[in-house]
Amino acid sequence: MANVMHETLETQAILQRMEEVRCDLDEGVQEIVEGARVMGMWRHYVRTYPWICLGAAVAGGYLIVPRVLGRQPDAQMPNGPNPPPKGIVPEMLLAFVGNLAMRCVSSYALQLTDKLFATQAAKSQQDVQL
Repeated sequence: MANVMHETLETQAILQRMEEVRCDLDEGVQEIVEGARVMGMWRHYVRTYPWICLGAAVAGGYLIVPRVLGRQPDAQMPNGPNPPPKGIVPEMLLAFVGNLAMRCVSSYALQLTDKLFATQAAKSQQDVQL
């Protein structure tokens, strides 16, 4: 009889612990859903990191807009060949270096953003575990 009571108490303790785990799991899922909802709102990032967003917008605009490599023919010149523009090599070199610098800056900004999100995700995950 004592053995049966011991098993019943043990079973009740296990069932109670399972119920606690279910409640904790439900709270954890709700926090994950709320975190995912916040991550999907772009306005949150603009309010939280305005300079990074501004830099990303400028870099994106710079990379998206096509650049003009030559001069447009003048309307006054009839079908004659255009003389090569003077100083095109320095302009091309400057454009290349500028493009390279912007890509480096945007790559660095993306790396910083990835690190920031990784640390925030780790911090929120630690908060969930506590």
